Amino acid sequence: MSSPKAQLSSKDLAKGFGTLSVAAATTPTVISTFFSHIFARRRRKKDSKKSIAAGGPGGGPENQLSYEEGLKVVRRFLEFASRHGVDEVQSFTAMPVPVPHWVRRKVVTIPEATLIKAGDILAEHLSSYGTDGRSGGGLKIVGGSRWWRIRGRELEGEWIEMQKDYLLRHAKQGTSSPASQSGGVHSAGSSVPPSPGTKSHDHHYHMPRRSATLGSVRDNAGGEVLGDRVILYIHGGAFFFSSLDTHRYQIQRHARKAGARAFAPSYRLAPQYPFPCGLMDALASYLYLLDPPPGTHGPILPSSIIFMGDSAGAGLVISLLIVIREMGLPMPAGASLVSPWVDLTHSMPSINGADEGDYIPSYGFHYRPGVAWPPLPGGGVKVTSADGEEINLDDQIQMYCPNNLLTHPLVSPVNAGSLGGLCPLLIVGGGGELLRDEITYLAYKASAPTTYQPSSRLLTQYPDQAAQVSKYPPTKVHLQIYEGCCHVVTTLSWTRSSKYMYRACANFNIWAYKAAAKAVERHLRHERSHSKLKHDAAPGKTHEEGLPRASIESSTSQTPSSTAPPSRVPSVLDMTRPLITPTSARLANADEIEAADLESEASTSDTSESDSAAGDTDDQSTPTGVVTVRGTEPLFGQGNNIVAERVSTHGNIRPFEAVEAIPALHPDLREQIGQIHADGAVQRWLAKRREWDEKYSSQLARWRKIKEEDNAAGLQNGFLTGDLQDENPPLCALVRWSDGTLARRAGRSVDEFGTKENKAIGMWTRISSKADEEHAGGENMEEIRQTVAEELHAEGLAQPLAHPIETTGSQH
Repeated sequence: MSSPKAQLSSKDLAKGFGTLSVAAATTPTVISTFFSHIFARRRRKKDSKKSIAAGGPGGGPENQLSYEEGLKVVRRFLEFASRHGVDEVQSFTAMPVPVPHWVRRKVVTIPEATLIKAGDILAEHLSSYGTDGRSGGGLKIVGGSRWWRIRGRELEGEWIEMQKDYLLRHAKQGTSSPASQSGGVHSAGSSVPPSPGTKSHDHHYHMPRRSATLGSVRDNAGGEVLGDRVILYIHGGAFFFSSLDTHRYQIQRHARKAGARAFAPSYRLAPQYPFPCGLMDALASYLYLLDPPPGTHGPILPSSIIFMGDSAGAGLVISLLIVIREMGLPMPAGASLVSPWVDLTHSMPSINGADEGDYIPSYGFHYRPGVAWPPLPGGGVKVTSADGEEINLDDQIQMYCPNNLLTHPLVSPVNAGSLGGLCPLLIVGGGGELLRDEITYLAYKASAPTTYQPSSRLLTQYPDQAAQVSKYPPTKVHLQIYEGCCHVVTTLSWTRSSKYMYRACANFNIWAYKAAAKAVERHLRHERSHSKLKHDAAPGKTHEEGLPRASIESSTSQTPSSTAPPSRVPSVLDMTRPLITPTSARLANADEIEAADLESEASTSDTSESDSAAGDTDDQSTPTGVVTVRGTEPLFGQGNNIVAERVSTHGNIRPFEAVEAIPALHPDLREQIGQIHADGAVQRWLAKRREWDEKYSSQLARWRKIKEEDNAAGLQNGFLTGDLQDENPPLCALVRWSDGTLARRAGRSVDEFGTKENKAIGMWTRISSKADEEHAGGENMEEIRQTVAEELHAEGLAQPLAHPIETTGSQH
């Protein structure tokens, strides 16, 4: 290996990827877009009026200058990044971004014990997949049971919330116990699965006291937050780039609007840590919330947790929910998914359409060859083109996994046997994004599992999925497609469309928190009135759906709202199934909210700087409603399992067209969904790959030689750790390296972080955080403290603020 290593001295990494180079690449785009937008203003206004006259939605989001600027800047950044190596892109998006003084950020480390438990649970679940799933052979599909547990750094997570909310939440520290303040519940037993030897993963909790221990935090529906609310957020980035620093401005807004605090893990990224590494880290993060180590936060009730994610992160959330359902773990209250990426085979029609409304390149992601990417050819699949030609796809297409795993139901959840039996879902996406068809299909599949079954080819590959098709009841789903919008429009958080999407997420999250709490309270009230414990099944015994017990255990004397005599027998509530019922949903919707308490943002003007005249005409249509934050949901109301809507750029809501008119749901597509096809998206990817291979032929040849020699050595000595002879890690995986120096070089961009701030993303974040800053409560921490003290005094709760202020914690 000495000779190849010597070649790394001068050309190992491309130069010039930083704040200045990114600014130089994107500034001309800003200028040219400004002038082109101004010159096209009159035409846009005319087209908008024609659209309304024809029954259309009117102007699209690009009528707003700031939207078009943001869209084209992101597109230009991705084009610029493709001239560099994957590791450079990862390093750039992992650079620290300053945290404003009005945001509390606390970095914690998830302990090794939790990681071991998560790995054991996931290994048990993975073993059930494929043709050998009955005998536990599914782990062979992913290359073994150990390589994906190896990591180059500890798994960290961030607690993120508004400083003002933090101070209010802990205003009564001196009169409440630490556990109830930080977690809202008291542990009462084993709450994390002891081992994967059985699916009897029991979770027991004492119910929290009502709001007596908490300050008066309010959500954006004007409601008082009476208990702890937590958002588990999994960030996006196509599984291989971005970080909590690039996404914190989105996470903090979701938390603020829901009156919650967020917990976001810094999970391992591909291609160095491919599937199922990220899924394991997401599962460990959830277990950490449920059963934290001593001295951290109190155990958090699943009914107080909402899952959220965007893009690849939203796809991870769906996969995580499948694991939770199958392994009998507690189900969260709900999940909000922003532009979920759930079909990595790119089999849907919209992925082959025009991409001018999106910033995601239709030809996929391609980067300059380097130490991290591309891997050696291998793990391929054979596909047949429309003219009958057989093509061997041996070059890895997606960063997340080898080609032969693209159809795995946990990689592409559109291939899951069933998406029924999950917690209520809010699924939002853009009408102009390339992934809109799979987003729509995901929603309908979850709401009608027996109608949208996996293809016969998938069931041949994964026969274990057939038993799931009719096993679970439909999932309640609220789908909203925002007309003309790009992928994850919340990235452009200053734009009109993104504000409505944030409001939709906040509305659903608030409702889910309330409805889940109502379900728990109603169960306890019912148990008290009968003064006895009703068991649906003995502990450890499976239920009729095959789901083992996870439960809340409550001393009935802890809830002061009941006048019934206390029972000495604890109440047990099965939490492996969705908590929210039609009754609890109705009770949550019935909560009265004062008009004066509605979020102030809803009353602000949303007209843009260049399209107010054209935009007003959009409101001449006849919408069924406008997106706002009231903490109510139409789910459970009409007897349907899905509410599907389209949202205009001014927030007007109208129902989806009939199922027969939705391209993604056409019956003729059913056998094609979730399978790799030789035409369309794959052809575009292959064409671009050939172009890049030719452009960077010398670098490709040099790195391929290095990797071939190293791989040959690894096959002999057990790869990176020296004990993986019986495993087959993906060719892109960090543990596949044999040479420690090369492995560290390959993993540096995802395992080692610098301290130099990312000024480019920092500026983007400042612009994106204006709405949150307006609700900060002060220009500095003293003003925020004073604001909190005044609010407490007005409510008769004036007390000294005992908690110290934490702003940033460690950077990584």
